[in-house]
Amino acid sequence: MELFKMILDQAAGVAIAILLIMRIENKLDGLTNAVIKLSDTIRPTGKTEA
Repeated sequence: MELFKMILDQAAGVAIAILLIMRIENKLDGLTNAVIKLSDTIRPTGKTEA
């Protein structure tokens, strides 16, 4: 029974870690999109100055 409880505790920890990683990944995607949009505003892509 003790082994079963330990396995459940570990599984709960893994599930929490996966949820946190997914949230961080979503926030990083949003930040990346914001940086790309800002970069395009400052220096539009497709326009090359020689």
